Amino acid sequence: MTRLHRKQRISCLGILALLLIGLLPACGKNASRTQNAAPANSANSAQITTQTVTQPAVPAATPELGRIRQICELVTVECTYHNVAKSTKSPGIGLEHIGETERVFWIEYTATAEISYDVSKIQMDIDGSEVTITLPRPKVTCKVNPDSWNENSYVISQDQMIQKNPITADDQTKAINLAQAEMILQIRGNSSLLNTARLQAQELIKNYIDQIGEFTGIQYHITWKDAESG
Repeated sequence: MTRLHRKQRISCLGILALLLIGLLPACGKNASRTQNAAPANSANSAQITTQTVTQPAVPAATPELGRIRQICELVTVECTYHNVAKSTKSPGIGLEHIGETERVFWIEYTATAEISYDVSKIQMDIDGSEVTITLPRPKVTCKVNPDSWNENSYVISQDQMIQKNPITADDQTKAINLAQAEMILQIRGNSSLLNTARLQAQELIKNYIDQIGEFTGIQYHITWKDAESG
């Protein structure tokens, strides 16, 4: 190899070395950017994961009256019954009512009776592991099924041809209301239905207090009282 060729070869190698040295900082910058970007992505992912985590609810340390009242709002005993409202409309008084006849009518309908608790009257006393729950007498409400009351539900005695004594909407409403009031009295006297509602309330309350006891390690003893007996 001639001296000229060796010089040219050395020059080429020198140029290649300079090019490689110039590329090294750029590679270092790219690597640095990649390393810096990775933690940022990891931080975002961790933040999202943290936001989706929900902590389980911690039970109360002791039974709470408010919670017991909420439980008793769920206690409802319903019964559907078929009833007949019967009423008599006497003739009116005065000259304009002369000739009117007494009218008797019946209205058949279906209604639903609901037995529940007035939760504001429920009381609780706690003395250590002794819990006293005072339950009021269940309340009874009745609601007429509107689909069961129609024109075919009426049985009405015949009226006079000339002097009428008509059965008005007010007469019908009064008859239904009276029948409903009588039905409520009958249900209040039905100890079996009332006891069903009471047992439901006691079972739900006991389950709630037992759960508190399992969480705290306390074995509660429950005494049941009636509001009427103080």
